[in-house]
Amino acid sequence: MELNQQKELFSKAYVRAVAAVAGFSIDLLELDFDSIDLQITAGSGDGSVYFPELKLQLKCTSRDVMDGDYIRYPLKL
Repeated sequence: MELNQQKELFSKAYVRAVAAVAGFSIDLLELDFDSIDLQITAGSGDGSVYFPELKLQLKCTSRDVMDGDYIRYPLKL
């Protein structure tokens, strides 16, 4: 497996673990439209229809991206 494939799987697993601890569900999108990798959905749990969603584009790097207290990662516009 290539390093980029490993980093992609690692970033998805990390977000899944954090979301699970927080009680949210993860939706893996079948097709990658607009560079969206995952979607986090929060159900209300009380039967209401309100389900807020957060769509994410994930990045994972093996480079040192720390700059003091900040993380710097260049992204294409």
